[in-house]
Amino acid sequence: MLKEILKTCHHHGETLFILEGRKYYRCKKCRSGNVTKHRRRLKQRAVEYKGGSCQICGYNKTNSALAFHHVIPEAKEFAISGKGIARSWKKLKLELNKCIMVCHNCHAEIHDGLLDSSAFRGGEIGSRA
Repeated sequence: MLKEILKTCHHHGETLFILEGRKYYRCKKCRSGNVTKHRRRLKQRAVEYKGGSCQICGYNKTNSALAFHHVIPEAKEFAISGKGIARSWKKLKLELNKCIMVCHNCHAEIHDGLLDSSAFRGGEIGSRA
């Protein structure tokens, strides 16, 4: 059985369809779009779960500028924003419990050693180095 075939999608017109694990063909563009929507919904839910703003500076303008930093890297089972895998909310929530939510600026300062992330282990916000 072919893994990809050319068919007509009612949203995208003539395009590639790929064979799903459930043994039917699905528009590749629709499939990709649905995965993107699922990930955005999970990100919104994760941001709300972690309080809605950077736990250091309070930034909250756009979710795309917020990241989840694993306070204890050794406990990390997967990257929250890992590409290629759409995870369930249950699995994501377990991993979020090991993280603090920070904006990209504060995240960079943590990784550059300007902020001490060990102060966050107990949920307390540390001071800048």
